[in-house]
Amino acid sequence: MDNQEVVLCIPEAVVPNLEGMLFVRIRDIAIRMVKAPLLAIGLLLTVILPVQSFGSLRTVDFTIYPDGTTHISQQSSADPTEPELKVPLFGKSIDNLVVQDENGLLLSFDIDSKGATIQTFGASSVSIEYDSYDLISKKGKIWTFSIDSPVDYTITMPEESTVVDIANPDNIDTIDDKRISLLKGKNQIEYFFSTSGPALSAQNAINDAKALIAEAAEEKIDTKAAQDKLDLAVFAYDNKKYTDAQDLAVDAKSLVQQQIDKAKTQNPQPDAVNWFKDNVVGIATSIVALGGAISAITLLLKKTKSAVKKTMAPLLNKEEESDSEPEVDTDELVTQEMREDDKQLVSYLEKNGGQAFERDLRKKFLLPRTTMWRAVKRLERQGVIEIEKKDFQNLVRLKKKEETQ
Repeated sequence: MDNQEVVLCIPEAVVPNLEGMLFVRIRDIAIRMVKAPLLAIGLLLTVILPVQSFGSLRTVDFTIYPDGTTHISQQSSADPTEPELKVPLFGKSIDNLVVQDENGLLLSFDIDSKGATIQTFGASSVSIEYDSYDLISKKGKIWTFSIDSPVDYTITMPEESTVVDIANPDNIDTIDDKRISLLKGKNQIEYFFSTSGPALSAQNAINDAKALIAEAAEEKIDTKAAQDKLDLAVFAYDNKKYTDAQDLAVDAKSLVQQQIDKAKTQNPQPDAVNWFKDNVVGIATSIVALGGAISAITLLLKKTKSAVKKTMAPLLNKEEESDSEPEVDTDELVTQEMREDDKQLVSYLEKNGGQAFERDLRKKFLLPRTTMWRAVKRLERQGVIEIEKKDFQNLVRLKKKEETQ
């Protein structure tokens, strides 16, 4: 029994392969030692270099609208193996952003203060279009477009605009009508609109719509829809969106005109009334003109009458002319003092040999028949003259002094 050996029987499956275990651990350590530097380098490159930088921007075009809005179209290259693409945008106020790949498929995106982060989905090229409202400023009548582009770019100026200054003219590549090509870098373009610019056109359209709406309101026509549209036009104008303001004002005018036409169809007016309304201005003008003509004729007649009176003999009185010989007023027997015009008549008779026909006296003093008859009868009552019928005419003759005594 002393020589017996104790043998521990362990199943083969239970005994570990120490040599194999050692090999596995050595291989795992080696892989980790190789990957660690690579991961470190990758993390370092990720921190230092962005996924896409300004270098990915290939082209950019700016279209300036009359209301001060800028439409931007830009293209950027993308890495198909990268899931996202970071793209810088021009301006802080961004609107109407649309992103597409090279096949025209829409891509999703997020916007932050540094630009847009686009989900590329394997795209190699990305096209971006959007509007910006803070690339243009205005002082007085001068508008200023300011830009700092990392690549060459083009600018399409608005119609009816005139460029007055370009800050860096050395950066100009070409100028073709309203399209200007410039080299990369900072630049400013100053321009203005003529008197028929967008602001004036929009203001005129708004005023026309206001006038028509006011006219419709007086006729008790529903103008609510048109007024709402006009309010939007005024709001757009106040925010310098002159093109939108003009379009909205035109729509407002169209709406109210439709309501006016509808009201006329439902309540037709007599032709005479319509004619009067259509020609009221002309009628008023004609009345004013006729009144002026009557006044002018009246004034002319007064002046003519006054001139005639001045050329007549002083025997003219203001008594009414009559074709028949008036009866002598028996109460008027004597005047204390002879009238001045009667004195002139007596003086003429003295110079004419003491007598003259009544007809000749009327021609001499340019007096009507009745007026001369009254003068002669006055002198006869005063005993200064006597009247004698001769050849069916009245002969007026001065009395001699002895006859008057």
